[in-house]
Amino acid sequence: MTAAPPLDADSALAATAGTAVVLLTRWTLGLAEELSRHALRHPVALAPVRFDGAVAVVGPVLRPGAAACLCCAEYQRLATAGGRVPWRSTELALAGVPSPALAEAAVALARELLDAPADGADEDTAVVHLLHQGRATWSTHRVRPVGGCAVCHPLPADSPAAVAPLPAQPRPLPDPYLLRAPNPRTAAGPLRAALYDERFGPVRRLLRAEDSAFSLTGAFVTDGRPVEDGGYGRARDFPGSERIALFESVERYAGMRPTARRTALRASFAALGPDRAVDPRRLGLPDPAHHGHPASPTVPYVPGLVLDWVHGWSLTRRRATAVPEHVAYWDVPGGADRGPRVVYESSNGCGLGNSPEEAALYGLFEVAERDAFLMAWYAATPLRRVEPPPDDLDTLLLADRAAVAGYRLVLLDATNDFGIPAVVAVCRYTGSHPDAPRVFLAAGAHHDPRAAIRSAVAEVVTNVLEAPQRASAEGGPRDPERLRPMLDRPELVVTLDDHVGLNTLPEAAPRLEFLFADTPCATVAEAWPGAPEPVGDLSALLGATVDRLGRAGLEVIAVDQSEPGLRAGLGLHCVKVVVPGSLPMTFGHVNRRTRGLPRLLEVPYRLGRTPRPLRHEDLAVHPHPFP
Repeated sequence: MTAAPPLDADSALAATAGTAVVLLTRWTLGLAEELSRHALRHPVALAPVRFDGAVAVVGPVLRPGAAACLCCAEYQRLATAGGRVPWRSTELALAGVPSPALAEAAVALARELLDAPADGADEDTAVVHLLHQGRATWSTHRVRPVGGCAVCHPLPADSPAAVAPLPAQPRPLPDPYLLRAPNPRTAAGPLRAALYDERFGPVRRLLRAEDSAFSLTGAFVTDGRPVEDGGYGRARDFPGSERIALFESVERYAGMRPTARRTALRASFAALGPDRAVDPRRLGLPDPAHHGHPASPTVPYVPGLVLDWVHGWSLTRRRATAVPEHVAYWDVPGGADRGPRVVYESSNGCGLGNSPEEAALYGLFEVAERDAFLMAWYAATPLRRVEPPPDDLDTLLLADRAAVAGYRLVLLDATNDFGIPAVVAVCRYTGSHPDAPRVFLAAGAHHDPRAAIRSAVAEVVTNVLEAPQRASAEGGPRDPERLRPMLDRPELVVTLDDHVGLNTLPEAAPRLEFLFADTPCATVAEAWPGAPEPVGDLSALLGATVDRLGRAGLEVIAVDQSEPGLRAGLGLHCVKVVVPGSLPMTFGHVNRRTRGLPRLLEVPYRLGRTPRPLRHEDLAVHPHPFP
């Protein structure tokens, strides 16, 4: 029997039953949404074939209950272009000319999708074929609406009732010195298969670097932005580094914007009150002197300002509490439908784990790391030196790599009232080249001080060895002539590269001299007696850490950022930990958040680092060098 000819868009929208191929040579994202909604409301099965330049995109099949629709599939495909197209605009028009030689092949692929059983092997994904007409090649992809789709898989509304308590249950550990639970679903093969697709994401690109301190892999996510963003992994071999990079890419992607629940609460803190929400003033506000600066994305805060809020779980008060959406997620899209921002927020405190408790613990370690680093930097007080562990081969090898490049490694104990071992690793140039970057810094924090040291050293030595590849040509990120004006005009410091590059200049040396004071030097055992204590239950460790911070006057709030499909398929949980009163990591000097945080003034004195409590004017508020 001869198959029915393909339908055009108008005919497809008029169909209320049956199956058909839909041919779209010129179309918009608005039409994609219209076709998808039509198929959801009627007992039809439509297989769209649309053209985008030389590419013919076939599928997914549109029908009630489909795993993905045309709308979310195209949003994900266009987002992989990295911000080069207005991928969120329903007015975006796309077009292409069917190849006379391959048009029948495209239609045949579409009919094959229609003939496949609706309850196939993978009910969570939909099949899409990409046919490149210029090369006569095609590829098959499995698509699902990562983070929901407003058309076919809308997110449920956020509410206090939707927040799960933490810790929820005991989390026994097979190895009392390894704080990661085993998870066979995240072996290298399944992890790559679930995450990496160069056309649809959520990881769209994997990149290896062979000139780093370790095997280094970058995993860049599909986020529709013009900048590369994602995760980085360092390991002794590339399979290991790729796995770490993919883990970090999940964390980055889930932390950007809500992917599990739709933000539904819009109110002022004055209307909500401290029993329902976190007072934004406790988070540290930008310096009022920088309000209105072109590099500042924030507005002045007043309690009556209406904000968007999401709910997290206060581990300290054991109840749901609301935090500003732009604090819980670090890259919420702006626009008229979004509330204002009162602080700049980074991915600080985002953690990934095989359980919510594991993710929260590692998010808390990151908060402790950045807080310890910034407290040491702004107070500019000498810190006790720590000897590299003599039995840690990785740390010793990295120190040797730095020495070959002309840098001496120094480890400093930055542990503060968090009580979590924290280390600052410093590499100082000792060679004779006049243009060599002078100083690099990094930090680490962990229940095991050796893990904190290893993390900080890996980061700082990686930056040392990557420095020659950084663009130091005229106008480049590390061009000394571009950086020098920032010494006197810190508001020019905008990017991470600015922060790091400025502090590598010889002229910045006086600001960093306190790091090289002739302080006592301790072994790891002397610096942290008895650490690490063996851990039988991860939830118990998290609870004990939260209780310790509570006694120090600090509240710990966990916002579940987990993307539902990755949680269900891989058992991976993402949590953003917010600790009001801690020092948040920011980039761009005008975004610095040191106001309204009394700990910054009091804790250095309580630790014996200063002879008296500090005043704000005592702080060394130079742009930090954190990488």
